[in-house]
Amino acid sequence: MTVWVEGATGKAGRRVVAALTAAGVPVRAASRHPGAARGPVTPVRFDWYDETTWAPALGDAGTLFVKGLDSDDGAAALVARFLAASQAGRVVLMSAAGVDRTPDHAPRRAVELAVQRSGKRWTVLRPNWFLQNFDEDEWVFAKALRETGELYAGSGRAGFTDTRDLADAAAAVLTSPGHDGRGYTITGPAALTFGEVARVLAETSGRPIRLRDVTPAEHREHFAKSGRPEAWVDHMLHLFELVRAGAFAAVTDDFRRLTGNEPRTLAAYAEEKWAPAAVSPR
Repeated sequence: MTVWVEGATGKAGRRVVAALTAAGVPVRAASRHPGAARGPVTPVRFDWYDETTWAPALGDAGTLFVKGLDSDDGAAALVARFLAASQAGRVVLMSAAGVDRTPDHAPRRAVELAVQRSGKRWTVLRPNWFLQNFDEDEWVFAKALRETGELYAGSGRAGFTDTRDLADAAAAVLTSPGHDGRGYTITGPAALTFGEVARVLAETSGRPIRLRDVTPAEHREHFAKSGRPEAWVDHMLHLFELVRAGAFAAVTDDFRRLTGNEPRTLAAYAEEKWAPAAVSPR
């Protein structure tokens, strides 16, 4: 079985690749900027907006791990066209926690429905907010935390999950039967406020880190500095609206049921990435 993994150089995708290769599964690692081949990993160039890359990237992969497009209104149609062009019989979609409770026309929910209506065997993984956003995603949290010690966020709770847990859950689903037609919400062990996150990161790092409980207007101004498209800014603001509404506060045992392991904690992540002896956050 060869698994095609989209976003293979991103914070989630590269860990899915690592989890699959650790299980001895050949991988076609798809991204816009593929690297060099490594053992059972075949890097392939893939771009959602360049359909000439699709068939060469897919090759003979029988199973797909798809991340999709978070903020593109046309994402569902693009994903549907891509799946129709693929010979793979199975697809595992990485969506997000709570998406199954959003309106059908919402971009991420529309992508879920496109996958479910594709005629392929499907599974949906819905991870909560990633802990790695705090040190790897520059314009979500990492840049401000590194440069000013400020965590731009707001009120509400989230069941923050480690990307490696998402990857382990994905590997379990991709390499074992019994998951067709199912959705799993992958969370950490507790629902935490951003204030609690700031406190743990500060205590672990020994640096002053404080929560900036910003208004939506202040958050828009902050995200606009990223230079990313307005659709991305709107997408991020909507996510924080959902945090305030409690959409990410639920904690599940889906990760434990899929893998037999306990989910990684904020404290463990902080000790690994934020302690003075650890590599400084990028």
